Amino acid sequence: MDLIGEAVQNRGIWVIDRGGDRDALYESLLKNKRNFIIRLVGTRDLICQGRRTRSLWLAHACHLPHEKSIVKIIRDKEVQFHLRYGAMQVHLPDFKYPVTMVVIKGFSDQPMILLTSLQIKSKQKDLWFTIEAYLKRWSIEETIRFIKQTYDLENIRVLRYARLQNMMALLLAVFYFVAVILDQTQKLTVMAGHVLKSAKRVFGIPDFKYYALGDGLGNIFSQYPGKLFKLSEILDPQLSFGFG
Repeated sequence: MDLIGEAVQNRGIWVIDRGGDRDALYESLLKNKRNFIIRLVGTRDLICQGRRTRSLWLAHACHLPHEKSIVKIIRDKEVQFHLRYGAMQVHLPDFKYPVTMVVIKGFSDQPMILLTSLQIKSKQKDLWFTIEAYLKRWSIEETIRFIKQTYDLENIRVLRYARLQNMMALLLAVFYFVAVILDQTQKLTVMAGHVLKSAKRVFGIPDFKYYALGDGLGNIFSQYPGKLFKLSEILDPQLSFGFG
């Protein structure tokens, strides 16, 4: 963290799961004035209005004036969550720096508790930015899962390691097209909209839309199948873009 923080002049936000709920990390982050969003385990004590209270108890008592619905992919299915969220000013018992505890209810029976050094100015806007920043962690994990499942990555068989590297390069190029290029021009955005419609989603398109894009492309291509060629008629049976 010190190495990266120095290289980027403390810019950016450190987003860490419950494993980051440690005094050693808080001390380093606060001392070096680095912004963070860390998910609390719930057993940590916090100081609120001069009183030391368990964070989970504070979360249950927190006022949650804001609401939002999101869709999350769970086991290849779209699940809709209706969230309520709010925040309160607190600080850690051993540190003088004020921080904000963000509370989100709707994912499970227990509230999700985030501790952040970010300043919450515009309540709803800044709160949702904080929540979205943490949920981006899920998107990163979901992206890896998406690449494996949608393109059947783990069933690809090649004979040499260099060819596996070539296959990964092609796969990442395809995902880059879906994730980045499709949003760059108006024509491609319209095309992506038609592809998403072909996915025939019940709850609409979630924020992580790549499963829907993959399903939509699959539905389109299955309706308009083309002629299959033997790979040997086009090029060598094994891809050989690299050495090997």
